[in-house]
Amino acid sequence: MNIPKTADDLKNEIYISSDKFEDIGDLRIRQLNKILPNVSDQIIIEGIISLFEANERSSKSYRDQEFAGKVLEVMKPNSSSEIKDLLTRSLKNWDKSIEQLPIWFRENYGYDCVLAAFSDLENSGISDLEMDKIKTMKFWIGKK
Repeated sequence: MNIPKTADDLKNEIYISSDKFEDIGDLRIRQLNKILPNVSDQIIIEGIISLFEANERSSKSYRDQEFAGKVLEVMKPNSSSEIKDLLTRSLKNWDKSIEQLPIWFRENYGYDCVLAAFSDLENSGISDLEMDKIKTMKFWIGKK
């Protein structure tokens, strides 16, 4: 395993970890999390968001996203990127059972900022699928 130097490197390391799950469980993703302190938060965020955005591995997307969620949960990378942009990119393909993504949004941007971004998106003409996913994200961040 190499230290990811780009967002694509990180996404590929997560894919490899997901592919090897049947043989070694989550060992590889745990090892990846141990080397990620050597990687910039921006590379981590971009790699993870691009994984949620991608639909190239639909049959494996749950485990791919689960492992990306484990990276978010352990690394807690900081981002100053526009939350609305990150939400827009990840919302369509996000698996609603991967709670780490909305929780990371709340922890990184703050509860009120996340709710404001949700409101902006809801008023921008998004699809019914995306509206449903925002509803689930609100549940995960603790909105009553």
